[in-house]
Amino acid sequence: MESISNVAFTDSKQAVLALLYQYSWAYDTNDMALLGSVFSNSGSTGGVVAGTSIGWGQWRGRRQIVDELAAIRCSQPDRRRHVITSPVFEFVDRERARLRVYLSLFSYANGKPPHLVTTGEYVMKASVHDGGWLIDSLNEVLASPF
Repeated sequence: MESISNVAFTDSKQAVLALLYQYSWAYDTNDMALLGSVFSNSGSTGGVVAGTSIGWGQWRGRRQIVDELAAIRCSQPDRRRHVITSPVFEFVDRERARLRVYLSLFSYANGKPPHLVTTGEYVMKASVHDGGWLIDSLNEVLASPF
């Protein structure tokens, strides 16, 4: 049987991972209300493609994050599937967490089968706000442009 502290630790990890999964689903399904709901009011996000000058963000605040990501998504003629794997928590307690995950980004369009367009990683910081976990920062490094 798990101790109370291990249960809280496991619950925190699951709650933090759920934020990242909701973020991915929200972007992929164009659910911008859900996407906004996972960020803290002062949250930030941005990214780069390693070894290039390609980047986006750093966007701050829920409204700017949603507006900018919605514009990017609407500009894409294909549909994306963000597959999150291999989470490693660098720190987690009952109120704060920092983790890294791998991203495999798939694309599909025009009746063609899904294909891998790039890989990368997310680094996420999250904390408890008004009793619930929210993303404070989400930064992405992609391995290649697509």
